[in-house]
Amino acid sequence: MILSRLGDLDAAEEQLHLALDIHGLDHRRTRAIVLADLGGVRLRQGDIDGALATRRDFLDCADGIRSVKVQAALQDMRVRLRRYSGVPEAQELRERAARVAS
Repeated sequence: MILSRLGDLDAAEEQLHLALDIHGLDHRRTRAIVLADLGGVRLRQGDIDGALATRRDFLDCADGIRSVKVQAALQDMRVRLRRYSGVPEAQELRERAARVAS
């Protein structure tokens, strides 16, 4: 995520994909956090479809996990997707994130 903060979104996306391949297979919480970060990077890149697909994967993975980081990622997702209220899938994901968070 340092690369993302520095503005190198392509490199950040590549590193997040590597993290999913290496670290995320055995640990659902880690995988969920990486998916949340990847969704954020894709959103910043303007890849709305990719961001929404990744956020869907994040919700699938995060369901049932009780973690401060996962809860923060759910809240962040809901706030960021608020900008896309005209996109039905974004609204559906926001509602689903609210259910997962509760």
